[in-house]
Amino acid sequence: MFWRIIKNLDFKQLFGLLVLFLKNPLYALPTIFATRKCMNIAQKEYGSKHHLSNPANAFRHALWVILIIRKCLKWKLDEVKVKVWAKKFTDWHEEFSPNEALEHAMDLHNNKMGIALFEEVKDNNEAEIILFLKQKAFEAVKIEKTEEVEKLKNDLVYIQ
Repeated sequence: MFWRIIKNLDFKQLFGLLVLFLKNPLYALPTIFATRKCMNIAQKEYGSKHHLSNPANAFRHALWVILIIRKCLKWKLDEVKVKVWAKKFTDWHEEFSPNEALEHAMDLHNNKMGIALFEEVKDNNEAEIILFLKQKAFEAVKIEKTEEVEKLKNDLVYIQ
């Protein structure tokens, strides 16, 4: 996923990513490894369904953020700074992704939920985290309007 993303970036986006990583060099490799691991897990658990705007996609976004936080914490033990990084990086990703407004809101919300859910799973092993997030994805709430996301503070969301 990460290298596919890189190939599709224009100069401005690539420069933005480079600046982001230069400002946070300790997080670059852990973020890349977390991204790759997330895609492998999502593919294993859901097949290609995680590319749609469904509960599998919600699972992937939350898992992505949790894995970024876990991997980056191995390099820098400041959980607050690592969470800020995870939000900054995943928000950057959503800003350059060509999504409709509702899908954009869904992805941002599920990334934010990953940060919030990290507190519940930070001491769990990977298998436990996957089971936990699969349950959260099963319980995800279907949304039809961007305004609905604001009301759903504790749930993953999906569109279709």
